Amino acid sequence: MFDTPADAQAQLAQQLTRPQVAMVVEALVPTLVFRPQPKGKVGLGGTRIGGTPDLPRGLAWPRRAKPADIEAIAKRGNAEAGEEMRRHFRKELPYAFFAQVDLGEAKEKMKGQGALADALPGHGRLLFFYDLSAGPWDNGTESARVIWDESPREGLAAHVPPPDLAAAAEDHRAEIAKVNREYKLPLPKPDTGTPYGGPARPMSLHATLRPPAIESLEMETRPALKAALAPRDDGEESFRDAYEDLFPRAFDTYHGAAQAGRRNQLLGSPLLEQSDPRFEAEVVSRFGVQHLSQDQWKAHKPEIEGGARSWRLLLQIDVGDFLQENGEGTVYFLIRASDLADRRFERVVTVYQQT
Repeated sequence: MFDTPADAQAQLAQQLTRPQVAMVVEALVPTLVFRPQPKGKVGLGGTRIGGTPDLPRGLAWPRRAKPADIEAIAKRGNAEAGEEMRRHFRKELPYAFFAQVDLGEAKEKMKGQGALADALPGHGRLLFFYDLSAGPWDNGTESARVIWDESPREGLAAHVPPPDLAAAAEDHRAEIAKVNREYKLPLPKPDTGTPYGGPARPMSLHATLRPPAIESLEMETRPALKAALAPRDDGEESFRDAYEDLFPRAFDTYHGAAQAGRRNQLLGSPLLEQSDPRFEAEVVSRFGVQHLSQDQWKAHKPEIEGGARSWRLLLQIDVGDFLQENGEGTVYFLIRASDLADRRFERVVTVYQQT
């Protein structure tokens, strides 16, 4: 959104008052965003979304074990989705590969950003895997794997998808093509993604400053700004209206295809589909359930809110952009600040949201 605070001040001054500019600039959150690169430009170990990971010899593509209670997860969807999840779990497939982040690049791009610059390791790669078939119904640690690979770049090799994962992707495309023929719809493009993987897209990282979403935890630390953004009942144009025009992602939960790629980010304040996903990460970690009833939430509100503040956004990926096809929702990879400091990436929790 903005490259520097000075850049933000100059742009915002054209539409906001001086006090409003000061409040917004003070609230800006450092973030790393992804920018597409020409195909072939990013080599082994480089940052990418989709495709396949670069792995050293001996590091296997992770696969999801069959859950202890498949029925508990399957019953979270409707009948059709539940049956699909049962079939999916019986196959014990590898996770879909979501993204690879060059940590050396991330470290370089975050120079001068204070504590955030030290949030990630400065070498190696972070590899993000996710179960897109069942993960949307299963927030927690089991729907994803995040691997910190410290091996030298010269020891890497581009991997091909495991045979059973590739077969599942082809079966999915064949089923979609069959349905589309039946209803005389366009056939899916061969380079679009499936729940088992997205097309390879080389990326570079860019440091930017973004305003926090209205319902984010970061906004809670800016009470003056949040109060100034409160809705008005008199029909007059307000600061909130101007803020929404400037930063639609800070308010809105809908996003079209043209905006989808802009939602992909590393670190920073999450762009929300619903509430702040760190609340859901705390609930599933603390209580072992996907959701609490309204009464349960009220009874435990102080501890949930306090615990949610310990979580950090590691990565968020827009599903439609990942697939390069119609798709809904956002996947948030979240980690407690203490686990991030200790490099305990096996404790990452994923939360899926859609409007």
